[in-house]
Amino acid sequence: MDRVVGGRKGSRTALALAAALALGASAAPANAQTSSYSIVELAGVPQRINNNGQIAGWVFVGPDAHAAIYSNGAWVDLGVPAGDQLSTLFGINSSGAAVGFSFVSLPGPDNRWQAILAPANATTVQALSVLAPDSFAYAINDGGAVVGCLNRYDDVFPDPHRAFLHANGSVTDLHALLATNPAMDFTCARDVNNAGVVVGEFQSSTAPQRGFLYQNGTVTLLAQSATAYLSNARAVNDTGKVVGEGRLAGFTADHALVYDVATGVISSLGLETTGAFNSRPNDVNGSGAVVGMMFLAVGEHAFLASGGQVLDLNDLLPAGTEWVLQEAMSINDGGQIVGRGYLASSPTVTRYFLMQATAGAASIGDLIAQVRALQAAGLLTRGTANGLVAELTVAERHLRGRCSRLSVLALELFVRHVDLLIRKGRLAAIHGEPLIAEANRIIDGLLAGTHASTKPPKSKAKKCFHPKGKNSKHRC
Repeated sequence: MDRVVGGRKGSRTALALAAALALGASAAPANAQTSSYSIVELAGVPQRINNNGQIAGWVFVGPDAHAAIYSNGAWVDLGVPAGDQLSTLFGINSSGAAVGFSFVSLPGPDNRWQAILAPANATTVQALSVLAPDSFAYAINDGGAVVGCLNRYDDVFPDPHRAFLHANGSVTDLHALLATNPAMDFTCARDVNNAGVVVGEFQSSTAPQRGFLYQNGTVTLLAQSATAYLSNARAVNDTGKVVGEGRLAGFTADHALVYDVATGVISSLGLETTGAFNSRPNDVNGSGAVVGMMFLAVGEHAFLASGGQVLDLNDLLPAGTEWVLQEAMSINDGGQIVGRGYLASSPTVTRYFLMQATAGAASIGDLIAQVRALQAAGLLTRGTANGLVAELTVAERHLRGRCSRLSVLALELFVRHVDLLIRKGRLAAIHGEPLIAEANRIIDGLLAGTHASTKPPKSKAKKCFHPKGKNSKHRC
C-alpha cells in the first residue's frame, strides 16, 4: 500500500478516504465489543495515574489504609506517619512524588487530618508540617506545588475547609481570595497544572456551590450565568482544559462539562445525550480526553469522552470479560485508565482496575498528544491541529471497531496532511517528519497484523468498504 514516506510519496483514492471519514463520523454501537484495550485487576485502590504509569492510592493492611504507589506491576506500601492510624494518596506528578493525607482519632469529638508527601522514590510518607495542624492535599504538579484545603473546627458551615496553594516554600490562602464571609464559607482546591493554574470549589451558607479557577493571583468563578456554570472543578490539564460537573441551558441535571481557560467558554462533553441521568468527570489528560462516571438505567458506568465522542468503557473491554466498570478515576497521556468496578460473578465486591490501550491505539493517542504539544508551542494553529487530531481520532475509532484497513486509510490521510503542511511551509520539517515517521510505523504494524491473520472463507470475508451504487452503505 503506497503512502508518504519521509514526507514525500503516495496516494489513495478520494472515494476510499471519504468512506473512511464518513464512517469515522458515526459513533460506535453501544454494545460493540472491541479488543483495543486490556484490563488487569489492581490489589490496591487507585486515585491518580501519571504519564509513567505510576499510580497514587492506597492498599489495605488489615482494616487500615496505607498510602501506596503502584509502579512496574506492584504496589509499594509507604506506611503511615508515626502516631496516625491510616494514610491515603490522591495526587502524583511526573517524577512520582505524591500527596494525600493521614488520619488519627483524637480524644473527644475531634479527629485530625494531616496532609502528607511521598517524595519521588520514597519508601515512606512524611507529614507536610507547614500545613499543620489539620489539612488535606489532593494534587501536586511537576514543580512540587501542592493544593488542597485546610480544615478548621471553629465554624459551622458546611464542613470548614480552606483552599490553599503550597508552592516555593510558602502557602497562599486561596480561601481569603474566594470567601465573602470567611466565617461561613467552604473552599477546597482539587488540582493544579504545571503552569500553576489551580481549580476547586467554593460554597457558602447563602450561595450555591460553584467551581473556581486561580491563576496569577486572580480568582475566577466558573459560572457564566444562572444556567451555565460548573458546580465544581475536579481537574485541569496543561492546555487549560478544566473539567467538572455543572449545567448548561436546557439541562435538567448536572453533567460533565469542560471550561476552556483561554476562551472562558463552558461546553458540554455530550454525556447528556447518552441517556445518562447525570454524570461526573474525574480527570482530563493532555490531549483533552476525559474520564469519569455516568448514571444509566442499568447503574453506574465508567465513561471516556474523547474527540467529540462519548464511550462507555465497558464497550472497550475484550470480549467475554466479566468486568462491569463503574467509575474511571484517572487517565494519563498514554490512555491508561484506572478506576473501580466489579465482576458479574461477584457483584457485591468492589474491585479496582487498570485499563490500557493495545499498541496501535496507544500509539495513535501519543500522536494526538504530539499534535496538541505542537499547537501549545505555537507551531500549529488551533484549526490545523484540530484537523490533524480529527483524522487521528477517525483512525482510533476504526481500530476500536476492529477495522484496521480503515484505520490505515485515516492514518494515510494524516500523513499526507502533514506532508502538505511541510511543503507549504506551515510546519517545519523538523517537527513534521517525526509525526510522519510515527504514523508510518503504526501503519506498518497494522498491515503486518492484517497480513498475519488467518483469512476467513471468501463467503464470510469482511471488507472495509464496498461502494456498489448510491444505496450501498460503507461499513467495516
